[in-house]
Amino acid sequence: MKKSILIALTALPLFAHAGLMDSLTDTVTSSVTSSAKEMAGTAMDSASNEAIKRALDIKEGGSNKQAIKDKLGAPVTTKTEAGLEVWTYDLSALNKVSPMLAETSKTLFKDAEAAQKNVVIKFEGETVKTLNLADKAKA
Repeated sequence: MKKSILIALTALPLFAHAGLMDSLTDTVTSSVTSSAKEMAGTAMDSASNEAIKRALDIKEGGSNKQAIKDKLGAPVTTKTEAGLEVWTYDLSALNKVSPMLAETSKTLFKDAEAAQKNVVIKFEGETVKTLNLADKAKA
């Protein structure tokens, strides 16, 4: 009887630790998976932005407002953000103007995804500082 109690008391902490280890393993796995998905999403966003810049032949630090207007027309919206002028264009509308952009967009996105994207260009003075894609819902 004493041996049974001794074995039970010895084994009980092991079972408790096993549950704790399972919980810890699940937490670490979830965290690593989440980080990997976030990194993959960031890499995809960066690659998409670069592809759009190439398709539109817009160079950060090189293209100017007049060249952008000549190439893309008037922006859908303009605003000032942190001292930078921000022009927003609808990606679907730009696809109709630029065959190269349309092909690039088709490669990167499904039609429904492209319809939910804007091209956001920020200017420092007269020069393009950044060009990025943004979700319309977040804009």
